[in-house]
Amino acid sequence: MREINIYELQLMDIELFLRIAEYGSFTKAGQCLFMTQSLVSKRISMLELKLGLQLFVRNKRNVVLTPAGRLLQKKLQSVNEEIFLAINEAHNIQAGITGIIRLGFIEWGNLFFMPLLEEFMRENPQIHVEINRYPFFELRKNLMSLDIDMAFSISYDMDSLYKDEYEYIDLVSIPLVAIMNRKNSLADHKKVTVRDLQAQDLLMVSPKYSIGYSECISKLFAAEGISPIISHYAQSGGDHIGNLLLNEGVLIASEYFMENSWKEQLVQVPIEGTCVSVVALWKKSKVNAAMDILIDKMKVYFHAESHQCS
Repeated sequence: MREINIYELQLMDIELFLRIAEYGSFTKAGQCLFMTQSLVSKRISMLELKLGLQLFVRNKRNVVLTPAGRLLQKKLQSVNEEIFLAINEAHNIQAGITGIIRLGFIEWGNLFFMPLLEEFMRENPQIHVEINRYPFFELRKNLMSLDIDMAFSISYDMDSLYKDEYEYIDLVSIPLVAIMNRKNSLADHKKVTVRDLQAQDLLMVSPKYSIGYSECISKLFAAEGISPIISHYAQSGGDHIGNLLLNEGVLIASEYFMENSWKEQLVQVPIEGTCVSVVALWKKSKVNAAMDILIDKMKVYFHAESHQCS
């Protein structure tokens, strides 16, 4: 095995290698890092020489990773991100960015974002995180009044907000499911269509408390040229648990709503062709400096970008 002097390697060359691997082009990588193509080619040749590895196969149209290059990209990508993250965190501590971040989420059985928050708190012990669960209408109200700094919600619920005032990150896409009692005639189906639900009594969240949810369900049925049969309205999906346990109807919700709760009595059946996003949402006018650190962490963790509501 060839001996490699790691002290001869430069962080810029690692970043350059990763950019070329991402773009498949020396030219684009050079433009991104403000280097000429000849300098890019020279630095990569030197890097390959130091490593004793051929990283790319070059042709007239593009450059392609070799098997060794693909392995190195996979291993170095996370290392590079960790280095920049560590430097940023050190700057944050030196700058004295402290404070409290107040978060809210809707009633889900799957709190998939908790590992992110735990990691964030380990890396930023000077920042305190408070998190509480709310129904749709309270979550929106607290976000609008800045009683919380960020809300974890469902994409359709953003429709009732003044969109030019907010930014968001799409965290994950999930299907809608039909939650029903195991005694329901559809309970043994692997999946259902919206038409399958036409004859079912629906348990709905009232438009008063989530206009976005109501519009989402209405659009699902309207797209099929049919109308839903609405049995009961409630302030939140959680308020329908009793109705579900008594087999009094079907609740359409995100896959994350209940997950394994009441699994002996209730079942979640995916609804074919449906998808919503879980989003992290905050006001553009946020004044909490610690939030910027959390947002940057979320972008790296979920490989996402923030968007303005539109």
